[in-house]
Amino acid sequence: MNHQIVDQKERSLVLEYAKKVTGNFIGGHWVPSKSGSTIEILDPSTGRTLGEVPNSTADEVAAAVENAAAAQHSWAAKTPSQRSKALLDLARLAEENFELFSVLEAVDAGKPISAVRDDEMHGTLDAMRFFAGASRTLPAPASGDYLEGVSSVMRREPLGVIAAITPWNYPLLQAVAKVYAALATGNSVVLKPAETTPYSTVLLAELAAQVLPAGVFNVVFGSGAVAGDALARHPKVAAVSFTGSIETGRKVGIAAADGVKKSILELGGNSPVIVFDDADLDAALDAIAAGGVYNTGQECMSASRLIVHSSILDRAVEGLKARLSEYQVGDVLDPGTAIGPMNSAEQRSRVEAKIAALGPDAKVVLGGVSPEGDGFFFPPTIITGAGQHDEIVQEEIFGPVFTVQPFDAESEAITMANSTRYGLAASVFTSNVGRATRVQNALNFGTVWVNNHLVFAADLPVSGFGQSGIGTENAELGLLEYTRLKHIMIDQR
Repeated sequence: MNHQIVDQKERSLVLEYAKKVTGNFIGGHWVPSKSGSTIEILDPSTGRTLGEVPNSTADEVAAAVENAAAAQHSWAAKTPSQRSKALLDLARLAEENFELFSVLEAVDAGKPISAVRDDEMHGTLDAMRFFAGASRTLPAPASGDYLEGVSSVMRREPLGVIAAITPWNYPLLQAVAKVYAALATGNSVVLKPAETTPYSTVLLAELAAQVLPAGVFNVVFGSGAVAGDALARHPKVAAVSFTGSIETGRKVGIAAADGVKKSILELGGNSPVIVFDDADLDAALDAIAAGGVYNTGQECMSASRLIVHSSILDRAVEGLKARLSEYQVGDVLDPGTAIGPMNSAEQRSRVEAKIAALGPDAKVVLGGVSPEGDGFFFPPTIITGAGQHDEIVQEEIFGPVFTVQPFDAESEAITMANSTRYGLAASVFTSNVGRATRVQNALNFGTVWVNNHLVFAADLPVSGFGQSGIGTENAELGLLEYTRLKHIMIDQR
């Protein structure tokens, strides 16, 4: 299948913007790279080149960290209201560039433009305003006279320089979640975007330079093995915030631990979706289908692992097939597209390999084969008959692929749901309030939805249990991750 490119004008806008990347963005301006090596950025819808970014060296990363360290103290000395105003000004500039952000994010990341314009950009702007305001009222234990003749004062302080390493599935939203929370609490930031999706981060940094002091927010490009590792290990970095795979996150965490520094890790998931026989099946399947193909399933909370009561299994499979068959797969700039391409050829190959490795009892009942033509497209896919210990069930798929497994007893469903190394998100569909309460309490996941899936906001925390991560993003708890609590004891005599 060939996917028609529907709007060359908007795609040309990205090609033109890509030329702005002439090095790393350090100290509020472009600094040419001396690495002599570049990373090619491809358009997931066409497979063609959008541009290139430097493959930075450890020395270039170190220069960015030194710049951030020099700028951090004066930024931290500003009042919360001053920092809040600067970040609100940046949010205003981002809103003024709403369309450019939308096109950059859609084309570069391979997301349907309608999803970016109608959903993600509004959520991103809301997150900017939330962090800018919430940082003005950070909580701390009450000060008081806990010992006779001694007054205790609790003070929240920034950590220092934050290393932020963002993923390719949510380049802008994840940059905002890390950068805004860190800056709002008085830290400075050096951010390394994912190798394949740099351009919305570039625009954010350029706009930030208009309202933030030079050096407070810096961007370096490069591989995780070199630039990411150098960031995590630099002695002037106080904490590392990383979103990505367990395997890479483990390396980041080890590098941070070697320097005795904090790491905040969001490491993906494999969300179980338990559907009981008393659920409103039509409403459940609507939510599951939408929650499984959003961002082409490249979502760590994707509704990918269905555990369905055996009495409604056939109806659930047929209903899911009907819904998925209605989604249009195509170029991200086509407003009718609901499912865009995979982010890269490598990511599509990973999904194809999982399909190829299915056990003898597993059956592909929809999709499963990449279409011919340009771009990195993969169709919505349903797999039945997979066993609990099969790779397709145990490991994160990160594509528009659903596995469907039957269960009979409530306890069996809970055991199946909890029997992976992940603990990020889950959902339960039932009309029985007591059952919903029992099951949500028994699930070992940081977020559990009841009769919905993939619903969240900046006000609400995201925490991974098990190997899905360490620490919290978003909400007040996400802000506190970038602070330290100092206890000051004053002798009254």
